[in-house]
Amino acid sequence: MTKQSMTEYLLSIPGISDLYERATQSQFLSLAGQGKLPPEVLSQWLSQDRLYAQAYIRFAGGLISRIQLPIRVEGQDTSKTLQWRVLSLLQTALAGVTRELQFFEETAKKYGLDLETISPVAGGDDLSYKSAEFAPDSVTKNYIDLFDSFSAQPHGNTARTILDGLVVLWTTEKVYLDAWTYAKQQASDNEDTNGDLDGGALRKEFIPNWTSEEFQAFVKECQECLDAYAAIQDVDTEEVGASGSMVLFKKVLVFEESFWPMVA
Repeated sequence: MTKQSMTEYLLSIPGISDLYERATQSQFLSLAGQGKLPPEVLSQWLSQDRLYAQAYIRFAGGLISRIQLPIRVEGQDTSKTLQWRVLSLLQTALAGVTRELQFFEETAKKYGLDLETISPVAGGDDLSYKSAEFAPDSVTKNYIDLFDSFSAQPHGNTARTILDGLVVLWTTEKVYLDAWTYAKQQASDNEDTNGDLDGGALRKEFIPNWTSEEFQAFVKECQECLDAYAAIQDVDTEEVGASGSMVLFKKVLVFEESFWPMVA
């Protein structure tokens, strides 16, 4: 029997399918795909996603600082080693999130979206807006803390490994792709965005960007790098690595389920 890859193992964890569905198929996404998401709700989410992206930069940089490139050549093309492949992936991730932040600002300006919208907080059965300065909400703060645990020293967690980071990278990117693919599938056959509540920002700009072939290829490379890196781990640490990967995988799914704003 062929041994499962790391990503196959994570996706086959008992009970994981329900959690994964909740993380990628929210009412927020359904309304987004139909052009029925109020612009203030989109602004709220974009404001937090922008802070998430800023922390992602530190996360990717921290992983790059952990890469140990081959010292010896030994007749091989060292640029084709797994270490170089992972480094190339992380460079792509950094370039991509940098473009994403610029894309956020340009698109928000074009459609009149506010990237400093304060998130509502639960107050009994009601939702009310804080009279406070713009800052990460509790869910975004959870993501920031996770990303910063991989940051370069002295602030990072030395116990965090490249394998851990690749699990987080693949999970966040796969969930993002699958979530916006779900949103795209909710759209009617009518492609006219003139009546969209957000003026067409999601269906004309954001969703095509987040479901593009380029992004799909990037997520596939995240998966392949994770599976390849997990496959070369020492047998003695394999079980520990799988256990730790499962914890991180579930943690990201829980975060992602809560990251989508509540909508009626």
